[in-house]
Parts: sequence; C-alpha cells; structure tokens
Amino acid sequence: MLNEILSNAPQHAFPEGRSGKITISIELIQKNRYRLIVTDDGVGLPEKIDLETAEGLGLQLIKILTNQIDGTIEINRDKGTTFKIVFPFSCEN
Repeated sequence: MLNEILSNAPQHAFPEGRSGKITISIELIQKNRYRLIVTDDGVGLPEKIDLETAEGLGLQLIKILTNQIDGTIEINRDKGTTFKIVFPFSCEN
C-alpha cells in the first residue's frame, strides 16, 4: 500500500515537475492496531474520485491490499491528500 501511494504521488500530487512534501507516519492506536498516515501537500485528489468506484489501478490496489490485511482506509483531501490506513498487527511470539 505504501509503495503504491508513494509511486503515484509524483505523477498525481506533483504534476508537471511541481515540488512538494510527503510525510509518512505510523502510530499505535490500540493494542495490536496501527494507523499508517501518508500525507502530501500536492494538488489534492479530485472530489470526483471515489475509492469505492475508482477505475485507476493504483487506487484499486490500495483498496484491495487494505482489505487483504483486514484494514480500513480513509482519504482526506484537505490541503493535498492524506491516506489513513488502520490495520491489525501482532508481533507476539
């Protein structure tokens, strides 16, 4: 998911050589639940693009991969684009 988001940013968030910033963070929000946050300050994902009906391969892959790990995804379009992916993870022995 992270690879797909990052590989799409130069083309979609920063078109025509526009410069910008991408921030990545991960946080523990509950025991064994994490939130991955990827934010860019680019042009923003158009409102007409809906993750549920997206035709682009990149967004479809992000959705499929998130579902495969029993995660949820939220997209915020304020001042660029932010992907928030919440997923379970356990590293117990």
